[in-house]
Amino acid sequence: MNSANSKLQAVPEGNAPMPQAFKHYEIRACLDENPLAPVYQAWDTSLHRMVVIKQLANLGNEFETLLKQARIAAALTHSAFVKIHALEEHEQGIYIVMELIKGVSLLDWMQEHLGQENLALIHTKQAAMALQEADAAGLIHGDLQPANLMVDATGKIRILNLGFTAHYNPHAVKNIVEIDPQGSIAYLAPERFAEQSANAASDVFALGTILYQMLVGATPFTNLRGLALVAAQAQTSSEQWMWPDSISSATRALILDMTRRDVSQRFDWQQVQDQCKKLSTKESSSNSLSQSKINELQTQFDALSRRRRWRYAIALVGLLGVFGIGIWQVKPNWAQIAKALKPYSESIELEQGMRALAMYDKPGKLDEATVHFNTVLEHDSNNARAAAGLSIVYNHRFRGSSRDEVWREKALASSQQALRLNPDLALTQVAYALSLDPHQQFEMAMTAVAHAKKLEPKNLLVWQTEMRILLLARKYDEAISTADKALQLFPNDWLILVLKGVVYFNQAKYDIAEPIFRASVKHNPDVTLPYNFLAKNLDAMGRRVDSLQVLQQGLQVRSDATLYLTLGQTKFSQGDFVAAAAALEKAATINPQDYEIWRFLADALIEIPSKQNDAKSAYSRARELLEVRIARRPKDGWFIAVMAVIEVRLGEVEKAKRSITSALELAPINPVVHFQAAKVYEIIGERVNALRQLEKAKQLGLVEAQIEADPSFIGLRKDHRYLH
Repeated sequence: MNSANSKLQAVPEGNAPMPQAFKHYEIRACLDENPLAPVYQAWDTSLHRMVVIKQLANLGNEFETLLKQARIAAALTHSAFVKIHALEEHEQGIYIVMELIKGVSLLDWMQEHLGQENLALIHTKQAAMALQEADAAGLIHGDLQPANLMVDATGKIRILNLGFTAHYNPHAVKNIVEIDPQGSIAYLAPERFAEQSANAASDVFALGTILYQMLVGATPFTNLRGLALVAAQAQTSSEQWMWPDSISSATRALILDMTRRDVSQRFDWQQVQDQCKKLSTKESSSNSLSQSKINELQTQFDALSRRRRWRYAIALVGLLGVFGIGIWQVKPNWAQIAKALKPYSESIELEQGMRALAMYDKPGKLDEATVHFNTVLEHDSNNARAAAGLSIVYNHRFRGSSRDEVWREKALASSQQALRLNPDLALTQVAYALSLDPHQQFEMAMTAVAHAKKLEPKNLLVWQTEMRILLLARKYDEAISTADKALQLFPNDWLILVLKGVVYFNQAKYDIAEPIFRASVKHNPDVTLPYNFLAKNLDAMGRRVDSLQVLQQGLQVRSDATLYLTLGQTKFSQGDFVAAAAALEKAATINPQDYEIWRFLADALIEIPSKQNDAKSAYSRARELLEVRIARRPKDGWFIAVMAVIEVRLGEVEKAKRSITSALELAPINPVVHFQAAKVYEIIGERVNALRQLEKAKQLGLVEAQIEADPSFIGLRKDHRYLH
């Protein structure tokens, strides 16, 4: 192994072979066999010291980013960072040469120092100081966890893998069921599950979780696995974690401030440092039994005493629970203790979950359903009904105001789990049908619905699901027939009414759709979706005053991204671009993950002379979000047509022409695709092609009002060829 003339060492596929010696480094051992970035221990023959060498795989654009970050990391000065000695190029590889740290992993340190609050606070302060410097230099860790932290021989915290490891991505996990509760996911902030990139706030959350672990000995949801763990991380608040008496109230408050669900209320790095400094005693560099050592020992004794009291308290609570004695005055987190003592009923939890799911459009109901289904899965991870219920929750999140592709992936994973557990449940088949793409997997979805209807012919959820799939697949005649049959069984169901109204709306039969939408509003006035479609319908009829009034009524029920989107579109069609932009900005604030909101916002901003740069930024954001959709549905003509308009607005004319040609080939009978094609051609000055596409769109059912409302066609509408 020490010979410089030995053959090349085999390494995981995807990396250039790592030699046992190159330049003046002799490879002594492989420390990490990560296929993307293996780590080796080596001897520097020039400076006579042991070093660590990390090999970077060629990852295209990401590789360039990692290399740039590594160079920035090398310039950081805080002692917590691993010193980077050199960036070496050898054959096809790039190698980062770093100092070899003598010490122990933070996990090993925890085993010896569990619950030592003062030391934990000192380490937290050291890490916060270092990460603040990194943040100022433009570096985010993105995968902060005990595996990436060490305590060196001097007792100082050391931070590994900053700047040359890609940020952990929870959405790249392929097997949700087998997620490790002690791995990266246990330290992710809730916003990371909504496809938000890692940032300083998410690193603060991770460090707060690590501080909690240093004091308690485990992460908050160490007993959960798979979907239950993902849901707990994404949905719960740190106030619901278990908080033993061994943690002082001041340190508990610090951890809560570091792990706030609301990012705007979460501590920043400076606040973390200030509070740690306030709560901890000064580290001592002496090996003698100084006053600080005495204080540290006293802290350990106090912590030990508190842990003993906590164990006695748990035993007492258990005994009192056995004998049925009420102890409602217990102070430390009675909600958690009550949950543990509360009698568990699978049937009641499932019933309450389904009841909340039926009212999914009301605030908090999806969260409520999630809690009930997860409670069942905590007791029985193989419960098909609970897994299916969670799948439907995720599906509603995907199609709701928080529209985000990650929810579709979760919905499909959970529905497949439910199918494996019990395929002969109507709920399982419904969950599977909803998780499929009705455009590309229509037959599979309808087969699942038919199976569900055979199992439970009078199940409202089954009928609603069939209506959704038929509508999304544009099977309008079948959808109307299904709606009429469903309304015989459920005459006042608001969702069946809305879906039936949308079928007529999509066919421009506005007079028929209006009373259907109004009936839905009447039967359930605290649901926002009927207001939205009624307003759209009235606007299409030219009754814009009535449309705005309905939107205001809906917004009084709840501030909803979809309602603000419709309000913005209505104002846009009136030519009030400033008001349209204001409404659309509110929609984007509520739901920043919807490409349509950003696209319409950009359309409004581009009509305001002073907002051209803002318009381009909004188009760029819309493109980023739409690219994710196209990657999953590369043959969706509608998505590609919208992308063509975005591209032409960003000045990418040739790319836009290729995209719109592809969209027309994929969706030749979709009138809105032809409408988007006309817009692309009009913007680039090809009036004849624009007129041809508009004529085709009108033949396929596009209404004149849509053309009249779009400012892109102001010049075209004056053309005598359009008038005739």
